[in-house]
Amino acid sequence: MYILGIDPGMDGAIVALDHNGQCIGSVLTKKSLTVSVGKGSRREYVPSFMADALSSWGPLSTIKLVVLEKQQAMPKQGVASMFRTGVGYGLWLGILAAKGLPTTIVRPVEWSKTVLKGVSGTGKDRAIVAASTRVPDLDLTPGKKRVPHSGLADAACLALYGINQ
Repeated sequence: MYILGIDPGMDGAIVALDHNGQCIGSVLTKKSLTVSVGKGSRREYVPSFMADALSSWGPLSTIKLVVLEKQQAMPKQGVASMFRTGVGYGLWLGILAAKGLPTTIVRPVEWSKTVLKGVSGTGKDRAIVAASTRVPDLDLTPGKKRVPHSGLADAACLALYGINQ
């Protein structure tokens, strides 16, 4: 049995942890669950890829809980960007409901109060520190990345939140 943490943003991720907090695996949203559309760097979610990613680590019956980060409008964020974020969040809600998976939806301020308690730093750096410390077997710099991926860190922290619930 394992717990999934999902950061539903375009640069988000899915992280699967067992009940002891050991990493079972991860999926980057941008590389695996989206496709390029048109010119430039515009990307769109692919719902079938999203649904398939849930069974990356075994049958859906082995998922004990999915912790999905609630999305909301943020100051100074563009309309198109916010719409895209809302679409991704809505797709995840629909897919998780259709699959009948036990799901907890949590606001960022709520999971960070619990998981990041006592962690030094500011902003996304706190989640990166917490994920690298508490889930050391999770590669936060996949591929050729030099900077830790904040979507992976957030997804790991969401899964840790689920373990503590």
